[in-house]
Amino acid sequence: GWPSTVWEFHKSIPMLLDQGYTVVAPSQPGLGFTDPPNVTGVSPSVMACAYHKLMQQLGYKRFIIHGGDWGAIIGSMMTMMYPESVIGLHNTMNHMNFGWRQILQTLVGAVFPSLVYSSEQEKKFMHPVFKFGERMYRSFAYFHIQSVLPDSYGYGMTDSPVGLIGWIGSIYSIASSARDMTKTAMANLQEGIRNFGLDNACANITIFWAVKSAQASMRIYYEFYWNDLDLLRN
Repeated sequence: GWPSTVWEFHKSIPMLLDQGYTVVAPSQPGLGFTDPPNVTGVSPSVMACAYHKLMQQLGYKRFIIHGGDWGAIIGSMMTMMYPESVIGLHNTMNHMNFGWRQILQTLVGAVFPSLVYSSEQEKKFMHPVFKFGERMYRSFAYFHIQSVLPDSYGYGMTDSPVGLIGWIGSIYSIASSARDMTKTAMANLQEGIRNFGLDNACANITIFWAVKSAQASMRIYYEFYWNDLDLLRN
């Protein structure tokens, strides 16, 4: 997912290898050490096809998929497109259903949360719905920006290490639930990086900077919304 790299798995991969598993950990096109696409339209569904072809070429006809963030969406698409190849799917992020059922569920949950949400934790997170909407609005501005103007922001992150740290660090703040709107942007940035781990954050961001992949890596948001969103409506 974004802004992740395979570095985040550098501790877990040896554990799986010690248990006798074979691990294939590809980077998304334009993310980390994988070359950026030289054409437009490389959306998650295209990546799903490419990953499946890669596994077939490596000789793995059937396999288990793990994914988080964009990897979860790509893994889900692989499961839908190639069910005969996927033994199992493990996601650390459930993708959102954007259809009318989700809208109806949200509206009913706003009035009768116990009819919709099965756990107190889920109820607390989603209800009241207006507070949930406000939290999404405040925290996920980057999602909208990268869906419509990925190249515009990408220039700044490719040109400036400070810009790259500031933008990716803010995502760490959101992902670690550290963002507090009563604090300054710098305080939230520091808290996010601290929660992620300073060494891990520096290693991950350094990969982006070393290969100049920030701009290309952000295009997955744009390609998803212009090419793949309808696949997840059903």
